[in-house]
Amino acid sequence: MLTKQRIVPISLTLLVGACTTLPDDSARRACDLLQTAADEAVMAPAWHLQAGEVLQACGHPEARAAAEARACYASARDGHRGRAECEAL
Repeated sequence: MLTKQRIVPISLTLLVGACTTLPDDSARRACDLLQTAADEAVMAPAWHLQAGEVLQACGHPEARAAAEARACYASARDGHRGRAECEAL
C-alpha cells in the first residue's frame, strides 16, 4: 500500500527525472551524430566500443558488432593486431 511517506519520494523522483529527459527529436539527433562520428572519425578502440554500446541503446541492433569490427581495425592501425584478424570478424 502506498503511504504518504512513499508517495512523496516517488513524486520527487518523477519530477527530477522529467527535468533530465531529452525530447525524442534531440535524442534521435544525438544518436545520428554519434553514428556519423563512429563511421567517419579516427578513434581509439575503446571509443568505438563505447559508441557501439550507446548506439545499440539508441535502437541500432547491429551497432555493437560493427563497433567491435571498427575497434579491431583501429587496433590494427595502431599496430596491436593484424588486419587479417579483423577481416575474420
